[in-house]
Amino acid sequence: MATLRTIAAALCLLAAVSCDNPREQFSLVQDLTPVDLQMGLSFDLPMEENMSYSTTVACRVDAASAVKENVELVFNVISPDHASYSETVSFPLVSNVRQQAALGPGAEVRFKKRGAWLDNQWGWRSGISCDSLPGRWLVIISTKDPIDLERIKAIGFSYKGQRNSYEQE
Repeated sequence: MATLRTIAAALCLLAAVSCDNPREQFSLVQDLTPVDLQMGLSFDLPMEENMSYSTTVACRVDAASAVKENVELVFNVISPDHASYSETVSFPLVSNVRQQAALGPGAEVRFKKRGAWLDNQWGWRSGISCDSLPGRWLVIISTKDPIDLERIKAIGFSYKGQRNSYEQE
């Protein structure tokens, strides 16, 4: 009988903890072709009420093709009610600590050079809340830049959701 109570208590604790844990996911698409990048890569962003989300974008480029100091990505976002918006963001490519420091404080860029590849990761949006329209949001990432079409070899997208904590009056 004590064992059943212990198991029940553990399940209750697990349920309580999992409700407050952040929701996280990372998706990576590799071996990209220019056609893939023109058409766009789709990533899910399931948003819940009373949650706040942060998103990150990662990109792998051919290090030898770092002719241009940035990567230009187009984000098309489609809401659960099929409304959409689009924006183009130019992210700085960083391949060393000096370049990273030159971006200044608050710049959210991580990098790693791996042989012929240069991996960069940038914060895209933070503090996203959708209490008025929870559900499955779709983020489609593409590029139209001819240089980026040839040199981008992988794109990753991640999100992290944290339960909002509202102060009681």
